[in-house]
Amino acid sequence: MSNIKNIISNHNKAQIGKTKHEEIKKKNCNCNRKHVCPMDGNCQDESIIYQAEVSTKDSKETYIGHCDTKFKLRYGNHVCSFNNERYRFSTELSKYVWSLKDRKVVYSIRWRKVMKAKSYTNISKKCNLCLWEKYFIICKPQMATLNKSSALISSCRHSKKLLLNK
Repeated sequence: MSNIKNIISNHNKAQIGKTKHEEIKKKNCNCNRKHVCPMDGNCQDESIIYQAEVSTKDSKETYIGHCDTKFKLRYGNHVCSFNNERYRFSTELSKYVWSLKDRKVVYSIRWRKVMKAKSYTNISKKCNLCLWEKYFIICKPQMATLNKSSALISSCRHSKKLLLNK
């Protein structure tokens, strides 16, 4: 019996060690031009809460969002919604950017990672990614001036990825 216990224990240690080693090897940024990375060299981060700060000459607005995938993929979706008019209503951020474009206002967007959080798991039955985003919208409204309260009542979409029937 102890032999099986040792085998399993050694296997688990090897798997944990491999995971840590793979995380160290992971690249944080794969941008062609590192100096224009939207997240200052961390565009490959996953499961994060991020903030977009839209600055104009007269104002500064902020937006809190989250992504379960790599940030660069989510960033690409945001850029698509800024450039394609058919996606102008996809997020509150894109609505605001399009309102600036309609008024021909010059703007800049600065992205930053607020924190890392775990997505939904079957073990805990909760999604810390969604919970932390809602926390920032409620408790730190200065960090999410563009977010609407309707985002607070939306259900977690990350739990659906674990369902057998999709």
